[in-house]
Amino acid sequence: MTNKKFKILDCTLRDGGYYTDWSFNTKLVRDLVKSLDSNGVDIIEMGYKSPVKGGQYRKCNDGFIKSIINFKIKSKLCFMIDVKDYIKNNSIDVILLNRVIQNAGTSPFSVCRIAAKYDEIKYLPKLVDLLYKKDYEVICNLMGVSLLDPNQIGEFVETTYDLPTVAEYIADSYGSLYPNDVKKIIKGGGINGIHTHDNLGLAFANCLVAIEEGAHFIDGTLLGMGRGVGNVKTEQLLMYRNGSVSCELLDSINSIALLQKKYGWGQNTTYMHAGIHNIHPLYAQDINTSGISNSNLKNALESLKNETSYDKNKLQPYLKQRAVVVIPARYKSSRFPGKPLVDILGTPMIIRVADIACKAVGIENVYIATEDRRIVDVVEDAGYKVIITSDNCLTGTDRIAEAAMEIEADIFVDVQGDEPLLDPDYILKTIEEKKKYPNHVINCMARLESYDDVNSLKIPKMVVNLDNEIIYQSRSGIPGSKSGSVKSAAKKQICVFAFNRQELEAFAEQGDTGKTPLEWEEDLEMLRFLEMGMKLKGLEVDGATHAVDIPEDVKIVEKLLKKVSG
Repeated sequence: MTNKKFKILDCTLRDGGYYTDWSFNTKLVRDLVKSLDSNGVDIIEMGYKSPVKGGQYRKCNDGFIKSIINFKIKSKLCFMIDVKDYIKNNSIDVILLNRVIQNAGTSPFSVCRIAAKYDEIKYLPKLVDLLYKKDYEVICNLMGVSLLDPNQIGEFVETTYDLPTVAEYIADSYGSLYPNDVKKIIKGGGINGIHTHDNLGLAFANCLVAIEEGAHFIDGTLLGMGRGVGNVKTEQLLMYRNGSVSCELLDSINSIALLQKKYGWGQNTTYMHAGIHNIHPLYAQDINTSGISNSNLKNALESLKNETSYDKNKLQPYLKQRAVVVIPARYKSSRFPGKPLVDILGTPMIIRVADIACKAVGIENVYIATEDRRIVDVVEDAGYKVIITSDNCLTGTDRIAEAAMEIEADIFVDVQGDEPLLDPDYILKTIEEKKKYPNHVINCMARLESYDDVNSLKIPKMVVNLDNEIIYQSRSGIPGSKSGSVKSAAKKQICVFAFNRQELEAFAEQGDTGKTPLEWEEDLEMLRFLEMGMKLKGLEVDGATHAVDIPEDVKIVEKLLKKVSG
C-alpha cells in the first residue's frame, strides 16, 4: 500500500526566486504562507540565507521574515544555504556563518537545508555540526544527482549517516532522472527525500516512485515555479496526499499564475533537451528569454551537452540575433483611406518609410505587411518584400504578429508606415535596446515640444518610472497636476517598437478575444501589453517626428522635408 504520510516541503519562494531575483510582493508571500499552512504543508522554505547579492528572500533576514510572517502557523519555516557560499581557504568560514545565521531560538526558522555538490560533501560534517548546535533541524541535499554514479551517491550517504540530520535528499537538478533511476537510488538506502525538476515531464512520476520506496520528504512549488522548467507542483502533491486543496490555495495559485505569464517557466522542447543531456538549467532559461532563432537554438543546444556548470559566455556566440523591420500598411484607414500610397514629393509614403528602414537594416531585412493588392504592387515594384496579411487584423501590431509567422528573425521592429520623417538611427537604437532588455517591449519616446502637444488628442503620450519602464499611455494630457500646471512629465510616443516572437504571439493570442479594455478606450495598442502584465521600456530619442495622420499632415511633412533637403 502506498505511503501517504510523507511530508511536503514547499520551496516556491526559494526555487521560484531564480525568476524574480528573490523579490516577492509582501501580500503574495503572506497569502501563500497562510494557504500552504492551512493545507497542511509541513515545511515552507522562504528562500536562502546567503551573503550573495539578491532580493530580500535571497538573504532571509530574521527580522524581515518576522515582520512578514507576523501570525501563527503550524508549518515549519525553512531556509537553504549553499555550501560554496561559506567556503574560505578550503574550509568552512565559521565567522561568516555566525554573522549570517543566528540561533534558531531567536529565529522564525526551525529548519535549515544544506545544498551540496558531490565535491562539497566533505564540508557537510562541519556545517551540520554548526547548524545543529544552533538548534536547527538540518536537511542535506545532494545536488546534480543525475551526474553521479552509485558509488558517489553512496559516499554522500556514508558521510551523512551518523550526522544529526532529519533528512538526506537527492536533487534532480537537471530534470534528467527517470522513475527507474529514482527507484534504484531510494532502494539503495540512506535517502529519504527528493527534489525534482520537470524537464522531461516526469517530476510527479518520480515523486510517486520515491514515496512508494519509502521517501518521507517531497519538495514541490506552487504551479511548479522554479529554476528553468520548474518543479513538481505542490498542489499535485497535496491532492495526492490529502485528496483536496482549499480555495485559499487556489487563490495563491492564481497569483503565481500571473508570475508564470510574466516569466514563462514550464515545459518546452528546450527544457526537455536540457534534461536529456544534463545541460545546466540556466542555459535553457537564458535561451527561452533571448528570442534566439531556431537555427541558432539547435546549434546552441548541441554545443551545451553535458555543460553542468553555468557560464553565460558559452552561450554568446549563438545569441547573434537577426533584426528585421516590419512596416504595417493598411489601405482602409478610417481617418485617411489609401494613406500608405499618398504622394510625398513624388514618392509614395510607404516607399519613403521603407527607404528609411533600408538605411538602418538593409533591404534584405525590410518587410511590408499589408492586406491590399494596390500596396503590394507598389512595394514590389520598388524591390521590397511583402507579406500579405488578413483583412481582420485589429491593430498594426496584430498585423506584424501575423507577418512574423512567415519571417525567421529574433527581433521584430515595428516602424509605422506614416512616419516619413523618421531618423534611421532610431531603428538602430531600438534594436540595441531590445538586445539589452530582451524581456521588455521597446517603445521610442521624445520630449513633448509645446503646450499644444500636451493637450492634443492626436499625440499619444506615455509616463515612465525611474527605470524608464512605461507605466501608462494615453491620448489625454498625463500626468494630471494638482496645481493645474500645464507642464507635463509625459513623453511623446514615437511609433517605433521592438518585440520578440513570443511577445508578438502573446499579443495576437490575446487579440483573438478582441482589444483589451484600456486599449479600446484609448485606441493605443501598446496598452494591451500593459494590461497583459508585460513590461514595456521607453527609449528616449532626440527630437520628435511628424506622422501623417490626416490629409492636412501631408503639406506639413512636405514642408519639413524641403527644409531638411535645403
